[in-house]
Amino acid sequence: MAKDIATIQEIFDLIETADPELISLRMRETMESDAFDKAYYYDGFLGYSYSKTSTLLRIWTPIAIDVELLLYKSDTSDEYEAIQMEEEVETGTYVVRLEGDYKNVPYMYRIFFPNSTVEITQDPYSQAVTVNGARSVIVDLEEGYPDDWENDKRPPFADARDAIIYEASVRDLTSNINSGVPKEKRGKFAGLALSGTKTANEFATGLDYIADLGITHLQLMPMADFVTVDELSDRPDNYNWGYDPMHYNVPEGSYSMAPRDPVARLKEMREMVQALHAKGLRVVMDVVYNHVYEHERHPLGLTVPYYYFRYNKNGDLSNGSGVGNETDSTRLMFRRYMIESITYWAKEFHIDGFRFDLMGLHDIETLNLIREALDKIDPSILMYGEGWDLETLLSSDKKAILRNAYKTPRISYFNDQLRDQVRGSDYGDATDPGFITGKFMTEQAVLASFLGGGNLSKRDANVTQAQQLIQYIEVHDNYTLRDKIALSHGEEPVRLRKRRQLLGNSIIALSAGIPFFHSGQEFFRTKHGVRDSYNAGDEINCMDWDLMAANYDAVNYFKGLLALRKKYPFFTEKNQQTFFENVTVIKSDYQIIGVHYHGIGHELVVIFNGQLNDVKVWIPEGGWRPIARDNKMVGDDFVDLIKGNADVNVPILSTLILERVE
Repeated sequence: MAKDIATIQEIFDLIETADPELISLRMRETMESDAFDKAYYYDGFLGYSYSKTSTLLRIWTPIAIDVELLLYKSDTSDEYEAIQMEEEVETGTYVVRLEGDYKNVPYMYRIFFPNSTVEITQDPYSQAVTVNGARSVIVDLEEGYPDDWENDKRPPFADARDAIIYEASVRDLTSNINSGVPKEKRGKFAGLALSGTKTANEFATGLDYIADLGITHLQLMPMADFVTVDELSDRPDNYNWGYDPMHYNVPEGSYSMAPRDPVARLKEMREMVQALHAKGLRVVMDVVYNHVYEHERHPLGLTVPYYYFRYNKNGDLSNGSGVGNETDSTRLMFRRYMIESITYWAKEFHIDGFRFDLMGLHDIETLNLIREALDKIDPSILMYGEGWDLETLLSSDKKAILRNAYKTPRISYFNDQLRDQVRGSDYGDATDPGFITGKFMTEQAVLASFLGGGNLSKRDANVTQAQQLIQYIEVHDNYTLRDKIALSHGEEPVRLRKRRQLLGNSIIALSAGIPFFHSGQEFFRTKHGVRDSYNAGDEINCMDWDLMAANYDAVNYFKGLLALRKKYPFFTEKNQQTFFENVTVIKSDYQIIGVHYHGIGHELVVIFNGQLNDVKVWIPEGGWRPIARDNKMVGDDFVDLIKGNADVNVPILSTLILERVE
């Protein structure tokens, strides 16, 4: 589309006569207009395409008056060659073809705008960068493939209803010396790819430990390039979770053993995925498209100012993210960017699922288009996120939030209602209790979520099936469950606080929906009272594998619960009507919840006792064999059957699971 749209032409006419501030105002008005968005949408190639004989580079920046490609002598040199790029007016792009072999050459763009500003920026479509993301790099992407990559396969997995998700940080899993990982690989992709690591007393850690838990998906916190960690420093306090994105299509260099080598991180991340797949684990990538760390330094904002972000009427950035800016997924070129970025990771890095940070800032149409694109690659790829209703310019009916979940039937949402009802809220002084910590009158609310959300208020969570709910009580930016319980029951003996946590873990493990666990939740992980530990360093965030070894009985109970979930079809029934026809609530008061599952080839009774004493609960007639009792799995050896149509004893702060055998 030629630059004959009135506002675009007006800007170029003003260059020689008008004040730069007036031109900037006109630029913003133009960039924000629907007319510009539709007229300058471009669906052709962007980024670079390398071969040994030539490299093609193309950048989309319709408002620029000139663009130069800067080719640097090295990643550390400030000496460069400036090459004039050719404008393609019809597409709003600038393009250049370099003849010869430009492998491993760093590059930047210098862009000239009508308001007299000149920006030097990396390529927003970068697929490789120099250390700390300072410059884009032309690489031979095939050199980033590890041996036998073409034979890497996603582990078998049929349906979201079968998912069990375990959240962790690449760094946290192996940064502790007691992980048994060699020093040079601790906190790296390579550390998590390493099998055979053990604690000093021979307990498996890292990859082997996770693979043995019984989970299906390992969700790894942001792995795309982020800003706030110096990739050349291994200091324990040089730490961040990574929710401050820079290069959306490049792995984070601090997780690489060779951050100066732009190809090494590509290969090492793939080797980690390869190792996890070989162990039967699928990999979920935590993605952060809703904001950037500093919009004024980000390639998106520098290449097309005023376009990719939401702005209030007064020209200020909208701040639904709480970090100073938010992207606008309704803009056609950012929608395209998100879709292509997600599918790039799915195709090129074999990623098996995506967790969207602050998903409620994105619009439903974009999320459904991403889902559609992933289905063409592999329908079993998971897609879920934080469906919080945040204060943003996007209208509520268009937000990807829990209340609108029925509009995105193949996308799942974190269920904070179950979290808060089971453990209590983290807000204020965080002493608010929940079902497992003695709060009265929570049974019905817990049940509404526990049974898959069919009875939740449609004003809060309007889901079409249980698998749209991510059921959790601990996540990276909450207090760990151990620390949360200590805040409200710090005076209580540790053994009772542990029982409360085991009770909570069992509720999540047996919930209808997709159970989600934070790493170490199964063995009482602590962050020493730090809630949002995003930059608190390794000392606070690292996995303490000795704590795991000391609480291995709890780990075994966790494994048993997950195995039980997989064995019985009640917990993963996809059809809500069928599920409710085969579930009867037998108790839901006085801090006790009892559920009878029946009609699908098995019968189970599950009772959660939140009281500080043993309780008697009536169970249906029949002969019942204990599967789990007193926060332990019961072995397969013969035990005396419990006769039904009578009361059964449920120990203090525990879960009783019975199977009918006669």
